[in-house]
Amino acid sequence: MDNYVFLKIRKHLRQLHPKKSWKWIRERYFKKPHHGGNDRWILTCPLTNIQLLKMSWIKIERHVMVAYKNSPDDPSLKEYWEKRDRKVFNHENTLDRMKLARKQGYRCAMCKYTLQNGEKVTVRNLEASTGKAVKLVHIPCIK
Repeated sequence: MDNYVFLKIRKHLRQLHPKKSWKWIRERYFKKPHHGGNDRWILTCPLTNIQLLKMSWIKIERHVMVAYKNSPDDPSLKEYWEKRDRKVFNHENTLDRMKLARKQGYRCAMCKYTLQNGEKVTVRNLEASTGKAVKLVHIPCIK
C-alpha cells in the first residue's frame, strides 16, 4: 500500500511542478521521519513540516469475534462481557479516564451500572466526606 501511495504522490508532484527536476522535487518534498529512522522518502509539507504517515507504521489491530452462543443476556457469561467491555472502554478513552475507571471497577459512581452500557460518560467532582473526589459518571445520572 505504501508503494501505491508513493507512486500516486510522485505522479502528482511531477504534474504540479512540470518544469522542475526530480532532484528538486525530492529535496523539497521528501525528508527523513521526525521520529528517526533511515527512510528519507516521507512526504513532508515544505510550509508546515507535517509528514504523511506510512501504513507500515500503523499497528494492526485484530478483532476477536464473539462466539455464536455467547449472549450478553446469559448470566454465566457475565465476566466475559465485563472483560470485553473494559477492553472497549480502555481503547476509546484517555489514560486518565482509564485510571479512574479501574479505581471504580468500571462502574458509574452514582448508579453502579457498568460504564460501558451505551450512555455517555463524563468526569465529575463528587463531594465525599473527606473532600472532593474525581469520579466517572454517566451523563443521565447527573440530572
